[in-house]
This record gives sequence, structure tokens and C-alpha cells, in this order.
Amino acid sequence: MLAGKIAFVSGGTGYIGTEICRALTRYGAQVIFSYHANEEKARELVEELKSARAVLLNFRDPRQITGTIETLYKEVNRIDILVNNAGVSQVMPFAMLEEEDVDLAIDINMKGTIFLTKAVVRGMIRNRTGVIISMGSIAGERVLAVPIMYAMTKASISGFTYALAPELKKFGIRVNSVVPGLLEGGVAQGVPEDLKAEFMKHCAAGRAGTAQEVAEVVAFLASDRASYINGQNIHVNGGI
Repeated sequence: MLAGKIAFVSGGTGYIGTEICRALTRYGAQVIFSYHANEEKARELVEELKSARAVLLNFRDPRQITGTIETLYKEVNRIDILVNNAGVSQVMPFAMLEEEDVDLAIDINMKGTIFLTKAVVRGMIRNRTGVIISMGSIAGERVLAVPIMYAMTKASISGFTYALAPELKKFGIRVNSVVPGLLEGGVAQGVPEDLKAEFMKHCAAGRAGTAQEVAEVVAFLASDRASYINGQNIHVNGGI
């Protein structure tokens, strides 16, 4: 399904990112993923996937992002698939937010996504082909008791997708996002049990999802099988 494709996945050592890397590799893509702090997990994932490659990336440094991707393009010539997965969440009451907390969420969840996409899309425009998939969250799409900055920055992914898709269509580049609901791991580990129970009560599937289920949707959107899906925010939330 993805044989011969080269994919770049940001935040590849996270709960969802790891499964995305596994799924893309399983379907034939050559995966390059970024990590920030977890060098050991990055090394383990490279060893597991055999053909994968890890690059250190600081999402709060746009110049480093741009330089890293420019260097990468000199080595691989093209990137067919970009998955914007890197992100942070802070469990903190709104009234206690400090400027540095706001800056952290915006720098990584919004600015990092923008500058990584900008760097990668230049090569996609030259090649007149590509797929961009960004990870949103149900936290930015529903009325839920979730961290304010996480919800705000993840909500921005929808607008980013809607606006970028028509701008890049003339270059043969598709842009979509995946919007997970409550999952078994990752940021969901910080969700209180009473809120999890409330979600289950209203979720048509009656359970939390898995990173593997999200990764399968990402892999499909990255493939030519999804060639008529563009400018969409695809919810993977069990029905809520």
C-alpha cells in the first residue's frame, strides 16, 4: 500500500507516534521519525523497525527544524508523507497558567507543526506530490473537561487543514487530519477515572480506542487509496 514511499513522522517515540511508525513500515514505507528527549526509545524503535531512521528535533526551534529538513532532503531527495504527530499536554487549571505554559503549548503544538510542514512542503511542491496528515484531538472538537491550552492548540489543527488543502491542491498535495477520541494510553493516562467513565457512557463504541486503530487510519490516508479524501478532519473516536 505504501511501498517505495518515504514518510516523516514527528514525535515518533510517543504512544501514537510509535504505532504510526510501525503501521507505515508494515505497509512498506521507509520511515524517518523525530524525537526530542527519549533517545533510548528512539534507538529501540529503529532496531525494531530495521529500515527506520531517527532524527533529533527541537520543536521549539524553527531554525533547527528547517535546517534538519533541508539536510534530510539532500540525502533522500523526497518526502512523500508527512505526519505531524508531535505535541504536548499540560494538566493545569486555567487560572494557574503562566506565560511560559502558554508559550510551550503554542510553540510545540502550533508553531512546530507550521514550521515542520513549511520545511517539508517545499520539497513536495518541487516533486508536485505529497500527503500531509496532522494529529488533532477530540479535546479541541467537543465540550470536554480537558487542559485549556491543549484543547486550544489542537483545535487549530482543523483550521490548518481546511486552509492548507486548497492552497496545495495545485501541486498534487493532499492535506488531512486525524482526530482521536479517548485512547487507552498517551495523554489519556492523565484523565481522571470519573471523566473516563463519562466518556464511555456517551461513546457509541463503549470503550477507549487504541493507538493501533488511529495508526491504521493514518496509513490509509497516506496511501493512494485515499486519493479522493482531502481537506478533511477524520474522527476516530468511537462515536461521540
